[in-house]
Amino acid sequence: MTKEHINSAFDDDLNELAKLITTMGNLALSQFTAVIDGMADDEVKLKSLIENDKKIDYLESEIYNKTVEIIAIRSPQANDLRRIITAPKIATFLERIGDYSKNIIKRREFMIAEDSDLHILQKLNDISEIARELLTDVLDALGRLDSKKAKLVWEGDVELDAQHSVVYKRIYRRMVEKGSSPAEINALFIAKNIERIGDYCTSIAEQIYFIENGGNDERSNFIFTFK
Repeated sequence: MTKEHINSAFDDDLNELAKLITTMGNLALSQFTAVIDGMADDEVKLKSLIENDKKIDYLESEIYNKTVEIIAIRSPQANDLRRIITAPKIATFLERIGDYSKNIIKRREFMIAEDSDLHILQKLNDISEIARELLTDVLDALGRLDSKKAKLVWEGDVELDAQHSVVYKRIYRRMVEKGSSPAEINALFIAKNIERIGDYCTSIAEQIYFIENGGNDERSNFIFTFK
């Protein structure tokens, strides 16, 4: 729980910034969940997802503007400053998660081709679920500024990377044996997009840890690495 300030307007600013990030995070999660649940197959729902992507882009801009405003007016220090300067970074990571979800939508149609490897399709579903769990967990950690849960997200991304490697090798082997097709090529892109979503979850987790702990940990070496 964050400490209240003597100037209640400062608290109002911080709460507004937190709400913007929460809204953006929920949209990004909704976007990715809809994609992996197959909702993008419906034309009406597809249009809704595209609109969500526009909202995500808009919120990224709003978070940046709010950050600049708070720094200019409030001159924040210590933990407050860390919360504020990480906000636009987190917004950038969430925006990129939205972009990767959109890219997956564009490539889905090739994955229902008749010659698609069912094992590859299942593995893509498996790593999608791992990524969704990471995104859900990191947003929960962000809402509560829970650095311990943020560390668990780092660890979970290791498993996602390992499973992505399995999928990549399976697709590559099939391409070598039978030649490449649009289905396999797009499967590679989809798998990579999912893996990158996991990377951005880790990047958000690093920001959470920084907010709560500053640079007093070996993990701080990774905090400002944009993956």
